Amino acid sequence: MLAANCFIIRNENEAIVIDPGGNAEVIYPYIEERTLTYVINTHGHYDHIAANNDLKARYDTKLVVGSLDHELLLDPMLNLSATFDAPFISIAPDLLLSEGDTLQFDESLLEVIHTPGHTKGSICIKMGDTLFSGDTLFYHSIGRTDLPTGSYEELEKSIKTKLYILQDDTKVYTGHGEETIIGEEKTLNEFVRL
Repeated sequence: MLAANCFIIRNENEAIVIDPGGNAEVIYPYIEERTLTYVINTHGHYDHIAANNDLKARYDTKLVVGSLDHELLLDPMLNLSATFDAPFISIAPDLLLSEGDTLQFDESLLEVIHTPGHTKGSICIKMGDTLFSGDTLFYHSIGRTDLPTGSYEELEKSIKTKLYILQDDTKVYTGHGEETIIGEEKTLNEFVRL
């Protein structure tokens, strides 16, 4: 409904799903016979968590979220589902992530970057030269900061001090809309610019 992006990282044996905002039946074929190692929520809003319960029911997987967004998964007012749809309560996460934590996937490490601002517990996931930014950074835009636990000052600081320090050619897969690269956002993003 809100056109959120869901990302699936997979190899021959394993898969990770980032931000399953709904339509679990569309996700299943991409998992196939693989082990679903993790379901990662970059933050606790409904349009990024709505398929959590379906994926947990179907697969033996770990649900992970930033440690400060745990309560959003469990509260329909905070996760905004009470506003947009029938109230939704996610299954509780198996693992809470903090700045600097890593998750292993195949030969790669997924690095957790805590980026408060869209929500207080928002995280981005860096994998090599790729960043999954959730609703922190968009193509020439940024996530909303007028929702519960949001803060423009924190979002601006997160982007400037944690994302804009990445290599300019870092590819950014965003929570909504098209992808971008860090170097372009540093110069063309009208909301947060160096």
